[in-house]
Amino acid sequence: MNETDLFHQEPLWEEGGDLPGALEAIFTAAGEVLDLARLRELTGLGDGVLQLGIEKLQERLQGSAGLRLLEVGGGWRMATSPLYREMVSRLVTTTRSGKLTPAQIEALAIIAYRQPVTITELNAIRGVTSSANQVKSLMERQLITPAGRKPVVGRPMTYATTQAFLLHFGLKSLHDLPQLEDFGEGRLEAEALAALEPPMPEDGLFGEGAMLTELEPPDSADPVEP
Repeated sequence: MNETDLFHQEPLWEEGGDLPGALEAIFTAAGEVLDLARLRELTGLGDGVLQLGIEKLQERLQGSAGLRLLEVGGGWRMATSPLYREMVSRLVTTTRSGKLTPAQIEALAIIAYRQPVTITELNAIRGVTSSANQVKSLMERQLITPAGRKPVVGRPMTYATTQAFLLHFGLKSLHDLPQLEDFGEGRLEAEALAALEPPMPEDGLFGEGAMLTELEPPDSADPVEP
């Protein structure tokens, strides 16, 4: 069976369906980022035909179509078209859980560019006595996560960014972070990351610039470990 035949293969869909249509249904129902590994599990198809189906779906969702398929965070997710942003915004009162504060941006930026880092290292770079509150709030937003203990005396916890971080700032990967040399001297990481922080999503509801507001905070209420 060739790739053309796979585009119309049952039992993935009823007669008359096709692979781009099946992928559109899957992405819409998921409401989250799906990578190739997950798509293989759901469809039983290989990477080549899936990539082709994704490309065909992206071509189909052009022009006046109400949805777009965006590549972000190591996979793809469905988003509303920016053409209809004004009308969609009337449906949703709040699409974000609020902008990050300057202190949160500063802490998050250092973690993003230097991860994994400990709170002690974060304090030294920021020139403050404690970054625990910022780390805790960023963990509650699921923008950072514990990344293991550093093999030094005391074995302090280190922290790194998450996929939700990539989604919040519309990045495909950490390699897409702005180059620090473009921001002159000073606290470069914070300036670079702040440049990515959008006031409101401009690429449609649930687009790559939209904050994930439905992420549940961690179950644990334990204090952040230094």
